[in-house]
Amino acid sequence: MKKLYSAIVLFILQYAANSQETMADPITGRPYNVKVDETIRGSAFLFDDWKTANVTDKRGYPYVGMRLKFDAYINKFFYLQRDTTYEFVSNMEEVELFPITGDTATKMVFKKGFTADSKLTADKFVQVLSEGKITAVKYINKKQEEITEYNVPGKIKVFKDNMTYFFIKEGNTVSQKPGLKLLQEILKDKWATIDAYMKQNDLNAKNEDDCVKAIKYYNNL
Repeated sequence: MKKLYSAIVLFILQYAANSQETMADPITGRPYNVKVDETIRGSAFLFDDWKTANVTDKRGYPYVGMRLKFDAYINKFFYLQRDTTYEFVSNMEEVELFPITGDTATKMVFKKGFTADSKLTADKFVQVLSEGKITAVKYINKKQEEITEYNVPGKIKVFKDNMTYFFIKEGNTVSQKPGLKLLQEILKDKWATIDAYMKQNDLNAKNEDDCVKAIKYYNNL
């Protein structure tokens, strides 16, 4: 009898869990009118065209194959549905963005929750480059600047890329561009091994991809 009772309880719990999964609210948003200021040269978006993306909300529910744009000036994602642009109302935790559709090698992962200084706050999306003993993230931002050009009267407003890197290890954060001095500092406990790996694979510490490869190698040691 006890075994039968346990089996019934287990069945009910599994049924309830499956029902919650099936009846989960879809991701929600509200229509958004993208305003383009013609007086500013350039674009606030990371990519001007819509990119395929997978989104995970705060409950852990995935939404696959969405079409997204990232406004790097205001740090906000938008999605396209039936030719209408929406801003997210649901709280998103993670975005997997594919600059080239179907090419997982180009995947960009964005998350919230990292804090370091006034630039890096928990409510902002950052690109996660590596996670582990050392977590490396990149705050992708576009800022407005005024420039002057020869034979052009007055000043011209432009959008300019403004990238900031953060490297987090044992609760301490270093904000610095990729480079040899950075790697020597944050990987010093295994530097001889890392240095040999970089030389063997002809990695350039100033190159973002190569710098991240060295960090990922360290994380796996």
